[in-house]
Parts: sequence; C-alpha cells; structure tokens
Amino acid sequence: MVLAALLPLMACGVAAADTNAGIPARGTGNVRTFDARDFSAVKLGGSDDVVVRVGGDYAVRAEGDPRILDRLKITRDGGALTISRRSDGGRGHARVFVTLPAIDSASIGGSGNMTIDRVTGPSFEGRIAGSGNMTLAQVATRALSIGITGSGTVAARGTTERLSARSAGSGSIDAAQLVARTAEVGSVGSGDIRATVRGGAEVSSVGSGDVDLGRDAQCRVRKAGSGDVRCGG
Repeated sequence: MVLAALLPLMACGVAAADTNAGIPARGTGNVRTFDARDFSAVKLGGSDDVVVRVGGDYAVRAEGDPRILDRLKITRDGGALTISRRSDGGRGHARVFVTLPAIDSASIGGSGNMTIDRVTGPSFEGRIAGSGNMTLAQVATRALSIGITGSGTVAARGTTERLSARSAGSGSIDAAQLVARTAEVGSVGSGDIRATVRGGAEVSSVGSGDVDLGRDAQCRVRKAGSGDVRCGG
C-alpha cells in the first residue's frame, strides 16, 4: 500500500520531448534574462542550480558560462515554469534566479539543486526524482507535501499544520527543524526521514530507512524491515 502511494512520485520528473522552442533569452555573455510571468510552480530538469525568491514581481535571470546559457531552455506551461537544457545541452552548470509573488509547488528531475527562500499559503508540494537537492528555507503553510524517488534530499524548516513526507529509495527528508501538528509518513528503502511532530502521525516503514518524528509525536506505526521508528519518549 505504501509502495502504491509512492509510485506517483516517479512521474514528477520534468523531462519531455524537445518540441517547445522556449522563451527567448535577452542579453549576451554570462547573463541572460527571460520574460516569463503568471506561474506559481517551478520545475528543474537537469543539473543546474536554481534560487527561488518569493514575494516580488516576476523575474528570471541566468548566470554562467555563455556556452551553457546558450543551451539553457526556459518554458512556461500553464502555471509552471520549467528550467531545462536543449537536447545537446552540454556539461557545466548555470545558476538561475527566479522571483515570483507566490509559489505552490516545485520539482526536480535530475541532479540539480533548488533553494526556495519562503513558502507560505494554504499548501505547498515539493518533489524530487533523481539525485537533486531541495531546500525550503522557511515554511509557513497549512499543508506541506514532500516526496522523493531516488537519492535526493529535501531540507525544510518552519511550521505546517499537516505534513505528508514520503521517500522511495535512498533519498532523505531532513525536516527536524520543521514543526507539524499532524503527519503522514511513508518510507520505502534506505532513506531517512526526520521531522518534529507535535500531535498524531501515521507512519509506514519498509526497508532500512529510519524515521524520527521527535519526542512529542503520537504515532501509529506499520513497519517491515530493519529501519527504526522514533515517536515520543
């Protein structure tokens, strides 16, 4: 049952057929800007680094080796901004700065890194497929959903009323500095999950990954495997 719940995470990657030319870049050299607006989700495909700043007008700026920037692809599909490479994207990393008024979801497909400075509002969903890393520097939401398929890492701090945290593979969720009133946690594989829950929690653990929800968590646990589950005490 836990595995069935985790399978949708495998669809969170952003790779797709290269049929969209993307938003034209402005500028030359080692800085480019892109005229993208009206999005509330950010998707990263590949190995680039993305810094998301929440609370200002829309802006997208990329910095790096001009040869890499020439291959960078920025698209907007509905309410999502996607950062990826063209099919012959080459090696190396770009650094992309994204500013938007509010964000409700983010995903990484690949080995890139994404840092989001502030997550607020009713809900937020963060997903990783691969070895990427996502940092949520400050969370204040009613609901927070985090999912990993692969070896990536999500780090989060702040507060949420309801936490959903699921890991399939060796990926870890480091949210010891995130305080939740309730939680649903699922672990399949060797990845560890840490959070601070001050209330009820449902925990499913299959494999060798450890789950630690802190001394104030009141858990109902279903467990198969060698992983430890710590709740209360």
